[in-house]
Amino acid sequence: MPNQMRRSSFLWKAITAISLVAVIGAGYWLFKDHGKETLPSAPSPSLPKMANLPRKEPEIKPPPKPTYAPDAPVLEQARQALREGITPAGALAMAAALPEKPERADAAFLLLEYAAESGNAEAALAVGEYYDPSLDLPSGSIRKHPAHAFEWYQIALAGGHAESRDRLADLRRWVVASAETGAADAKALLETWP
Repeated sequence: MPNQMRRSSFLWKAITAISLVAVIGAGYWLFKDHGKETLPSAPSPSLPKMANLPRKEPEIKPPPKPTYAPDAPVLEQARQALREGITPAGALAMAAALPEKPERADAAFLLLEYAAESGNAEAALAVGEYYDPSLDLPSGSIRKHPAHAFEWYQIALAGGHAESRDRLADLRRWVVASAETGAADAKALLETWP
């Protein structure tokens, strides 16, 4: 009797396992294409292929390559002043007084960024203008970046510089317009804009 029960138990387990495999196999076979889109047999001539789409231009064009030597006189003057410990107010004044040379924008940016990081609201506004894509101001080799412009304008506003409110309003209009055209950086900034 115990052998017969063992055989019966084994037979029952084997039948159950085979049935389970059959059910899973049948389910897979019946539903293997469920949820997948069927592709047309021939490509539709009205749908463009990715290779034929026009190349998308970058949202913000990078700045031009510098046309001056890395040790250009005006740029070296700014670096020297920073090495010697110029004050933030002195850096702001020096940036305003730099001569018109090809490297002027980059030299002024170094000085203004130093002054802005030291808490000077006027310098923070100027640094924001370098990054602001809504402004057509020379920015040297500094790439336009709306999120950086926003941050610097916020710092200038917190420091009491009222003009930064107007710059923020202009930047917001640019960001909204760019987000509507699909610019990813503009969409991201708009989502976090208070």
